[in-house]
Amino acid sequence: MKNLLFILLITFLALGCKKEKKIEKNLWKQGGEWEIKSFEESYYKIPASQFDYSSTINNGGSIQFNKDGTGKFNYSAELAEYLENVIYEEQINAEFTYHFTENSIFFIFTDVEGAAFDLEWEKDKMTYSYNESKVHYDLDQNNDTIPGSKETTVYALKFNCEKK
Repeated sequence: MKNLLFILLITFLALGCKKEKKIEKNLWKQGGEWEIKSFEESYYKIPASQFDYSSTINNGGSIQFNKDGTGKFNYSAELAEYLENVIYEEQINAEFTYHFTENSIFFIFTDVEGAAFDLEWEKDKMTYSYNESKVHYDLDQNNDTIPGSKETTVYALKFNCEKK
């Protein structure tokens, strides 16, 4: 029984590492340039609000990944201008180092600044996204939750990319 568990553990680790190796090679092979097919940003509340919005920018430029773990964002003028209101200016068209797991990608811009995203990957296609949810309740004068006042806020960024 112990041998079976050991074999299953080794198999699981080998298969998990194999996908990360595929991602790594796919990021930088054949020049390492990825086209940002679309960028999506959305903000909405549950229940719905008059302030809900979403925006999509197509043909958002490209991302360059190098074999040595470095890269550079090359956003289109439209996306770069839009991102000025979303991320730090230093991150727009910036050089970076990157690290990833099977489900996440991390862009490091300086020794102390970076960004982490969820990663969905298949050969020559990648989506990296950031999602944040917050739950709010209204309180009465005694700081007790007012029944039925629950409001959920959802904010999301999504970059859809394809290998050039």
